[in-house]
Amino acid sequence: MLKRLIETAARTRFLLPVVISFAILGITITESTYRRAKYTLDGGIALTDARIRSAALLQALTDHEVASRVFLITGEPAAAEAQRQTEAAVRRIQQQAFDLVQQLDTAGTIPMDGVRGGIEAQLARFESWRQLVEQGQRTQALRQSVGDESRRQRAVLRDEFESVLRGAADLQQGHRVSLYDALMLNRVAMHALMMLAILATLLFARSLREVDEHKAQEQARLAALVDERTKRLRELAGHLVTAREDERARLARELHDEMGGLLTAMKLEFARLRRVPDTPDVVKLRLAAIDSRLNEGIALKRRIVENLRPSALDQLGLVASLDMLCSDVATNLGVPVVTRFKESRVAKEAELTIYRLVQESLTNISKYAHCSRVTVTMHELASGRVQVLVHDDGRGFDTASAQFGRHGLIGMRFRVESHGGTLTITSAPGSGTSVSAELPVVHSEA
Repeated sequence: MLKRLIETAARTRFLLPVVISFAILGITITESTYRRAKYTLDGGIALTDARIRSAALLQALTDHEVASRVFLITGEPAAAEAQRQTEAAVRRIQQQAFDLVQQLDTAGTIPMDGVRGGIEAQLARFESWRQLVEQGQRTQALRQSVGDESRRQRAVLRDEFESVLRGAADLQQGHRVSLYDALMLNRVAMHALMMLAILATLLFARSLREVDEHKAQEQARLAALVDERTKRLRELAGHLVTAREDERARLARELHDEMGGLLTAMKLEFARLRRVPDTPDVVKLRLAAIDSRLNEGIALKRRIVENLRPSALDQLGLVASLDMLCSDVATNLGVPVVTRFKESRVAKEAELTIYRLVQESLTNISKYAHCSRVTVTMHELASGRVQVLVHDDGRGFDTASAQFGRHGLIGMRFRVESHGGTLTITSAPGSGTSVSAELPVVHSEA
């Protein structure tokens, strides 16, 4: 129940004011207990000083009595001087002790009048002894010093001193209890605040763990969603590529069968016209020109058909098709194209992807590279994959900000990845360009 209440409060907008209030409360309690403990400790020390002064006063009275008795016995001037000095010490210490007690005991719980009266009576009695000695009545003074009245006054003064010391002890005990109470209050408050801090820390740590777990689950869900979408996009890209190639193959067949047949029939008709007797020379010249244009149309049709669907790929294989493609590009481009091909075991659909990759790369080279040498290689790697590499020594480009041919590069990447391969394009301004694709090897069935 408490945990739920704390968690509910932690999610509200009052969390910060509550935390600040607890902090202010802790500071207030600590400061209050500190001031109270300091006041109590200062009072206890002052009471101890007062008790020490009271004991010193009692000792000074004893010294004064001893000095007075010495003067009674000897009557020497030095003894009289000592008596006067001890009397002055008694009065000085008495004033200090009484001032300390009055500062501490503002309520007047310690009875000081009896002590003050007893001290004055004692001093007056010692003074009367001195006067009797000075008047030549030493015997009378000695009798007073050893009489019952002297003993009674000493006993009364001792009782008064004990009463004062007991009162000071009681007051000091009260200060001691107050000090312990202040320390206990500070202890309890600090323990409570520490427990609250620990509880708040645990709840905060739990909240962080829940947030992290939720974030991890959300990231995993998003990653799975991205993977699923990427898979679907690859499937869609593969489908589009397949549909595109199927359409190009259909167009190639239509051009080859229908248009090729028409062009061949036209060529045969023109051949028959040339064999007609008595044909004027002008007509023969026109027929020869038309036949030449017809041959150019047939060649154009063949190039279009080959671009739509390379017939050599189905009839001669991948290596021969790539050789023919590189030879044609070298002739049109006017730069050497070095080829190093080895027969590789790839899927039938992957062969067309490799052909299109090399074709697209060579097209980009002819448009943008301005190179002096091109190298095209294909071989199997030790890792069980086939690598196709097209490299030129042209001007290169920044792959991070490339704009021209961008869709062609993306199309090549999707086509390669649709067969489980990877495409890497490495280039830099002034350092040429390398297009490398790796596709898995297909092992032939027995």
